[in-house]
Amino acid sequence: MNIAKISSALLISCTLFAQTPIKEKIYYGTVLQVKEVMGYDYLKVDEGGDVRWVAIAKAPVSVGDKIGYDKKTVMHDFKSKSLGKTFKEIVFANELYLAQKPKKQETLKSLILTSSKVKSSTHNKVNKNFVKKEFYTIEEVHTFTKELANQTISIKAVVRKVAHNIMNRDWIHLYDKTGNEATNSDDLVATRKNSSVKEGANVIVTGKVTVNKDFGYGYFYPVIIEKANFKLLPRH
Repeated sequence: MNIAKISSALLISCTLFAQTPIKEKIYYGTVLQVKEVMGYDYLKVDEGGDVRWVAIAKAPVSVGDKIGYDKKTVMHDFKSKSLGKTFKEIVFANELYLAQKPKKQETLKSLILTSSKVKSSTHNKVNKNFVKKEFYTIEEVHTFTKELANQTISIKAVVRKVAHNIMNRDWIHLYDKTGNEATNSDDLVATRKNSSVKEGANVIVTGKVTVNKDFGYGYFYPVIIEKANFKLLPRH
């Protein structure tokens, strides 16, 4: 079987679960089903007669493909809110081997950046349209990255999604009906430790603007709000 290796890492949108360490080894199987959720793939795999679920960062995998994966991280009774499903057992693969295809194999980082449609913020000239404000929109934060870099700012927004305790921080996705979904400028991520904010909450977010933040494993953000604080606002 002709296969190529890519690295894989997951931001798991859930609370921390007990993990079962398993000695690293590559297992092979045939993909029976693919469920795509927020940039990730949940694969139902036939592993020599044993059917199991394997979760990976989004990759060019189709039903019928032969793949290889490690089982370093196995979770039991894993609840996926996005899928509305509880998996009795699921493998979160760190190493993934894909069948070679005619086109050039993309790296995991390029796959993630392509799926989220984001690019590095590299403009060097000051934008003449920039005006200092008490509150900025999410679209303005994406537009004025150079002007706002390393500044502490505030944004009025709604919490779209919260992912707890990933890489020792919580990840809060924000939106305010500005920006463009096609370029991902309608979504802004804020991070902090041990947040209590809930999905759907109206908030004022105050935090430091960080530009071109690379957390490794392909998780790159052209702009992100770090060490964020949240003030709850009344629902409209």
